[in-house]
Amino acid sequence: MGYIFDTALNDERSRSGRAWFFRNDRYLRYDWAQNQVDAGPSPLTEWGLPASFNSGVDAALNSRGWGMRTHFFRGSQYAFHSGPDDKVYGPYPLSDWLPSNFASGIDTALNGQGDSVGKAYFFKGDQYITYDWFNVQIVGGPSPISDWNLTAAFAKGVHAALQGDGPDVGWAYFFRGPQYVKYSWSNAQVVGPLHLSDFNLTGGIGSSAV
Repeated sequence: MGYIFDTALNDERSRSGRAWFFRNDRYLRYDWAQNQVDAGPSPLTEWGLPASFNSGVDAALNSRGWGMRTHFFRGSQYAFHSGPDDKVYGPYPLSDWLPSNFASGIDTALNGQGDSVGKAYFFKGDQYITYDWFNVQIVGGPSPISDWNLTAAFAKGVHAALQGDGPDVGWAYFFRGPQYVKYSWSNAQVVGPLHLSDFNLTGGIGSSAV
């Protein structure tokens, strides 16, 4: 299965209705309302992450209840960018945060919405765990991804996940290779699979070209 981008993250710091898509040592910025790229590709080094992260990241996640932190994951480590002081901290071992079977690395992570606000979901292979930001502990799992009622191929694993923004608020997006499905937080409806070309990504990020 070819991954044509590594991970994606919404820009919650500026509330701009934009997302970042990452592939290897580059990233670009996507405008949800316009459904198009409006900046990049740019070098990942612009984030000021630890040197070992500059060739690519596995997953990224905005914090809940920990201030304006943006977490980046690579292998068995994570680092975070702190919004208030505009500094990067880490790397730290993922074992400080997640149980042993997830501490060697994760595929992706996603914050909950609706009834799941305050929860984060970490995915690895065909399983996921549920983390409570406010109680600072794992509160569920490992559980099978099939619990989400995604299409059969996606139940085997996903490589990226992203909250919808702008006109797509209320939906979660799960990506597997060049395809994605949409999951509704309000009624658990699943739409897809659909093709990543719908996002109009450019610059070799989200396309088969490098």
